[in-house]
Amino acid sequence: MKDLLIQKPLSRPLLWFSAGLLVLAAVPHWWNMSPLISACLPLLVAMRLLLWPAPDKPAPRLVMLALLATGLVLVLYQAELTEGRQFGVALLVVMAGMKLLEMKTRRDLYVSVFLGYFILITLFLFYQSPLLTAYVLLASTGFTTLLIAANLTGDALPWKMLLRRAVIMMLSSIPVMMVLFVLFPRLDGPLWSLNLGSSSGITGMSDNIRMGSISNLSQSTEVAFRVRFKGEAPPPSLRYWRGMVLWFTDGRNWERAESSPPVSAFAPLNQPVEYEITMEPSGQPWLFPLDHILSAAVSGLSLNQDGELGTENPIQARKTYQVTSALRIRQQKPSSLEWQLGLQLPDNISPRTRQLAARLQGKGATDQQVVQAALRFYNQEPFVYTLQPPLLRNNPVDEFLFTTRKGFCEHYATSFVVLMRLAGIPSRVVIGYQGGEFNPLGGHLVVRQSDAHAWAEVWLKDRGWVRVDPTAAVAPERIEHSITATDYPAGAPVTFNLSDSPEFLSRMARNMKWFRDNLQLNWHYWVVGFNSSRQQTLLQKLGLDNLQGYLLGVAAALGAMVLGTITFLVGMRRRVRKKDPIHQAYIRFQQKLRKSGLDIPASTGPEDLLKKAVHHYPQKAADIQAIMRQYIALRYGRNPRKDMVLALQARIRKFRCS
Repeated sequence: MKDLLIQKPLSRPLLWFSAGLLVLAAVPHWWNMSPLISACLPLLVAMRLLLWPAPDKPAPRLVMLALLATGLVLVLYQAELTEGRQFGVALLVVMAGMKLLEMKTRRDLYVSVFLGYFILITLFLFYQSPLLTAYVLLASTGFTTLLIAANLTGDALPWKMLLRRAVIMMLSSIPVMMVLFVLFPRLDGPLWSLNLGSSSGITGMSDNIRMGSISNLSQSTEVAFRVRFKGEAPPPSLRYWRGMVLWFTDGRNWERAESSPPVSAFAPLNQPVEYEITMEPSGQPWLFPLDHILSAAVSGLSLNQDGELGTENPIQARKTYQVTSALRIRQQKPSSLEWQLGLQLPDNISPRTRQLAARLQGKGATDQQVVQAALRFYNQEPFVYTLQPPLLRNNPVDEFLFTTRKGFCEHYATSFVVLMRLAGIPSRVVIGYQGGEFNPLGGHLVVRQSDAHAWAEVWLKDRGWVRVDPTAAVAPERIEHSITATDYPAGAPVTFNLSDSPEFLSRMARNMKWFRDNLQLNWHYWVVGFNSSRQQTLLQKLGLDNLQGYLLGVAAALGAMVLGTITFLVGMRRRVRKKDPIHQAYIRFQQKLRKSGLDIPASTGPEDLLKKAVHHYPQKAADIQAIMRQYIALRYGRNPRKDMVLALQARIRKFRCS
């Protein structure tokens, strides 16, 4: 059967509403495309609404061809500068604008609506946040409202009624959506990470140290990763998240060894700790497990002799890994190459630095005693811990130890390692994170970029590689608590100040912060990162662990059909039960006439009732005629407006026969 509405001309409200919705759908993409492409859709919308505002008169064909050629040239030019998903979105946005220029019938409106739906879907190729999902749902409700409006026969658009129907339709689809989401067979990885490239603005830790690099990074409050422990979390002083091991230095830069042999696993010397790490995008291939990681059991991970845990590819999207660590592991004696690297020294060692190392070494002191003497030196001398240390020039270690004595963890770790190597003790620098904040709402640990840290490891006979953190000798509070950029101004002593805000506002702000953080983690865990393993975990909790393989697809299809049928039947039953307000008002009017003595047979129609009532109550003829004419217009007219129905009800309430 042919749809007679397809060729019906557009009304001005439909044209303006569709143009506004297309712009809203494309707004979040403005940061994903070049400025020229981003400006195309608003420009095309403005041209249509200003130059060709009549709904039935689109842009001329020659203008359309010229704009189409220009748009394609821009898209193809930008294709060389962008990746595939950005090229596809740019083409989609330009085509949506071109469709708006030629739109003149309801059929064109349908195409425009579905283009808007596609643009909204492509947003998930770039972002998967709860806020964006809410935005997409709101915009989808707008497009659904427009789709319902396009199927009305009249020109009047009762927007409140249309919006209510669209919301009911969206809410009715939620049960089917939930069943399909839970039961549809999942991939091993998140769906939206199939083609995710790197995003701009990613901040991650580098695999080397240059004086001041970690200091700058530590002033960022961005989340580095989140941790969920299966048991009790270690105390703050033991939360060292191991990253890269730095061996070689030229006096200013510290770098990793060119190669460290891979290992399959380390043997624990105490009770292992099981947990999962949810890494934020860093653009780096490094993970930061709790020191010490035991194995790289997850596919795609690699572990080397230095205890560094890495991935095959840089981390470009939020990902979760299951890992196991132990605070103490069995270690092998360093190889000859590692021994040589552990004692390597730069050429710019000053005489007073050598004298200090000799003084710390003393006569006949053990390696353990040398380490303790160095820590006492940092503790007793006027060293200051600050996030904004003075600039160090040609010889950073010498200037820090004897001149500025103001620095961050990298200054203490690197200078300590140099002193140990001068004393003949193999040592190395480890960079990663230390500490983390506990989220009381989510029960997980949040490690931020401000928790970036550097410490030292020394080789002690009969003990192996031992972690030594000289920062703790100067600022033990740094090891027990997380810091922010304002906690350590340049030249100021270490202090931890509570917020000056009122207790109620401060507590509310903290709770909001933790709620947002917990929402982001659970959103990733149960929505964006809902893979096959988590699906099976959820099905086990629901008692449906037998559903695997093709049975999942069958269950998803049957569940969607059953729920869809139930939703349809409930809606139809509600529609049947819903009382017609126009008919109810007419019944009330008849009751008032009967009470006053007028005989109204059941077969009396509106026109006959009008004549009979006017004849019986000539003094009320004007009121009766107004009520009956208004009722007939609403009963047999198209798309009765709610305000007119309310006016009829009010007129009948006020009517009196006498």
